[in-house]
Amino acid sequence: MQEHTVLFVDDEVNILKAIERLLRHEPISVLTASRPQEALDLLDKTDAQVVVTDQRMPEMSGVDLLAGVRERHGDIVRMMLTGYTEMNIAVEAINRGEIYRLITKPWNDDELKATLRQAFDHYDLKREIKRLNQVTREQNFKLQDMNKNLEAKVRERTRQLDQKNQELRTAYIQTIRALAEAIDAKDAYTRGHSERVALYASLIAREMGMSRDLIERVYFAGLLHDIGKIGIHDAIITKPERLTADEYEEIKKHPGIGAKILEPVEFLRHIVPCVRHHHEWFDGSDLGYPDRLASNAIPLPSRVILVADTVEAMTSDRPYRNALSIDAVIRELHKYSGSQFDPVVVEAFLRLLEEEGDAFIGKNQKFDIDAFIEG
Repeated sequence: MQEHTVLFVDDEVNILKAIERLLRHEPISVLTASRPQEALDLLDKTDAQVVVTDQRMPEMSGVDLLAGVRERHGDIVRMMLTGYTEMNIAVEAINRGEIYRLITKPWNDDELKATLRQAFDHYDLKREIKRLNQVTREQNFKLQDMNKNLEAKVRERTRQLDQKNQELRTAYIQTIRALAEAIDAKDAYTRGHSERVALYASLIAREMGMSRDLIERVYFAGLLHDIGKIGIHDAIITKPERLTADEYEEIKKHPGIGAKILEPVEFLRHIVPCVRHHHEWFDGSDLGYPDRLASNAIPLPSRVILVADTVEAMTSDRPYRNALSIDAVIRELHKYSGSQFDPVVVEAFLRLLEEEGDAFIGKNQKFDIDAFIEG
């Protein structure tokens, strides 16, 4: 099997040396370059599967370098390791460089190693899918000359391809979870918030009898509903007191920012409206944002996520208050049903609560979206 090779690009030589020390016992080959052009020259001569680059460098930015790598070596898995996480950098890296992951400095050693292993697995998986696709095409060209004894082989090839596609889908879900966790990690009080919102929303969606595809859309949108907070100042996100009026106006920008981040990503495009409108009020009130939509004009997943988001927030501790009781949550939902919340969604949640009781609100639940939908 071919040895895995990663290329790190950073104009700070000390960082490159630290990375080489960190990975010296890993079963991979580590290349380094302190200039983007040096990196491109190395890639023309070396079989590397992963490139990890800084953003701010002489000659060209990390985004420009990754865009160049994408054009010249499209199969290489591209990642960014940077101390700068402005929203425009994240959007550019996703859109132009089609990055696999964005890692912030200072990095966690174990997480960096795990991410590299996942990146190599992602590369191997894509290569295997390409090979199986080619094999499947070749088999299809020969089908007219095959007899029934060979049909089993075609079915096996198709099963393998389906399995690999499922593994690639799992990798995408892991990427989505990593993005959500990166946002939640900004504030210790919100850690795990996005996963729980996605779980509650999925349970409500199934209670409402939604289709498999729509439940899955609700789940992914729930995971990423707060992704736009990457564009909000950390001082506001982590503020231990209640927000001022000006700060609240700033936080209200996050659904629009989240939509802009997700729009360029093809496999996430269908959840963009769900993320953008998850803070609209059902009655079209001025309290809803960003577009003051009302009733059925609000995407159904957004209406479900709003209830799930509210329930999770009220049942979690915050610096300025303790978690509220289930009874207080129920009173709040009844009070705003028909104004802030879709009454149909509220009723579905209340049915679930009646069936499962306090156990419905779990802070350490592990969720398997496929097993859940099939169940």
